[in-house]
Amino acid sequence: MNRIFSVFLLIFLLNCMQLSAQDAVISTEWRKEPDSTAVQPEEEAAFADLSRIRFGVNGGYGYRLFRSGIGLNAADQKYVKNLKSGIAFGGELTYFFWKKFGIGLHYDRYLSKAENENDLGEDVMIQFFGGSVTHRSVSKNGRNIILSSLLVGYQPYRNYTFVGNENLNFTANTMGWGISAGVEHRFSRKFAMNLTGTAIMGAVYRLKRATSVNTEILHLSKDDSVDLSRVSVSLGFKIF
Repeated sequence: MNRIFSVFLLIFLLNCMQLSAQDAVISTEWRKEPDSTAVQPEEEAAFADLSRIRFGVNGGYGYRLFRSGIGLNAADQKYVKNLKSGIAFGGELTYFFWKKFGIGLHYDRYLSKAENENDLGEDVMIQFFGGSVTHRSVSKNGRNIILSSLLVGYQPYRNYTFVGNENLNFTANTMGWGISAGVEHRFSRKFAMNLTGTAIMGAVYRLKRATSVNTEILHLSKDDSVDLSRVSVSLGFKIF
């Protein structure tokens, strides 16, 4: 017991001596200017460890947001469901000119197919080529990054349709915009995996229809326009 008490007493005295020494240093150095070579805050250090340029690819599930008709039977509901559901994949290249903000290029492709028993089928592809403005927020340990982007670009649309023995090819080009948000985990300085949600909006009002006989341009009203709006959830990887 005496030995334990002696140890605690020694620790207490050492702490008192250390506090006294610190007080003495503070009383003589409080007038000095801050040291410009001080260690960076944890957040600054985390950003300093990140590369300015980033390239990534991703793929996952996509879902179109167009409104389906009312009072559909079971077969038509299944057809519309298959047409709305598809795969989405793409890639991006971003350069961070500033610590938290970067500018880059974004590509996205959506594919879906639907077919029913009445000799009707569609094979749809929607693409997005555009630019992006990206904001990033980094955890203190530098391992986890939250990314959000604003997208603006060009959307080509293609729909191969068959009705009985007749084949139709619908094509169009329009502008679109979107947003994306995701979380990224770095496994090393050069490799990371990410989970991202993306929403891209757009509509077609001028549609080209081509058959084996002729080609014509269709001008669509707002109610008859082709809604290209869609959302996707994707998993991908990035290299730095």
